[in-house]
Amino acid sequence: MKFNLHTHTTRCNHATGEDREYVESAIKAGMKVLGFADHCPQFFPGTDYYSFFRMVPELAAEYAASIRALQREYKDDIKILLGFETEYYPKTFDAFMEFIRPLRLDYLIMGQHFIGNEFDENSYYAGSSGKTESYLNIYVKQVKEGLDKGVFTYLAHPDIVWYQGGMAYYERKMTELCKDALKKDIPLEFNMLGYLNGRSYPNPAFWNIAAKVGNKAVIGYDAHNPEMLLRDDLLKKCQDLMKTCGVKETPFEEIKLRNENL
Repeated sequence: MKFNLHTHTTRCNHATGEDREYVESAIKAGMKVLGFADHCPQFFPGTDYYSFFRMVPELAAEYAASIRALQREYKDDIKILLGFETEYYPKTFDAFMEFIRPLRLDYLIMGQHFIGNEFDENSYYAGSSGKTESYLNIYVKQVKEGLDKGVFTYLAHPDIVWYQGGMAYYERKMTELCKDALKKDIPLEFNMLGYLNGRSYPNPAFWNIAAKVGNKAVIGYDAHNPEMLLRDDLLKKCQDLMKTCGVKETPFEEIKLRNENL
């Protein structure tokens, strides 16, 4: 069954297209499930810092209402789910969870773009170049702590870290991450947008590790425009790369949304 749980909206300030256009593109593409997981609001204490790439809290209720309305309108054509993509930030996690509970989300995915708490002095963007052993260790530790919370459906672009150190250390730490996700029955995402844009991910070295560990895996379109959902050519290339690495796609029916914890 064709599905995608990684879809953004214009509210994150770097996507285009109306919510309805994403739904209609998904139906045209033959999808049976479409999940909206826009970049979530965050609550940074004692600072005027705010991310340029996420929605502001004032838009969250309207976002939820829009997706729920489409859910009802298209119920005979496609299953639509309401979610967020979020980082795990220790200093803001409790405030974030308190904020989203009234929205009654269907799921959350973790996309750990920043390590630390984003706004503080020791944070860094995981996808920037030059990451060494100490940074990789921090990334793996923080992701594991986030997955411990029991609220995440899957881990988006787990290979986002642009690591440029020794491969033996990379294999050791990423094996640790993969084994932790496997133990918790949390799938890993092969990110189509990263492949399309030639980013440091998807990283074949990571996916070779995931294959050895035996992780569940899903393809996430990471759609920032409705046309992305129609890219069957790109989907096929990503599926072929996964097969080359020895990774099997997980059916939607085997994915645990974990919304009982939200």
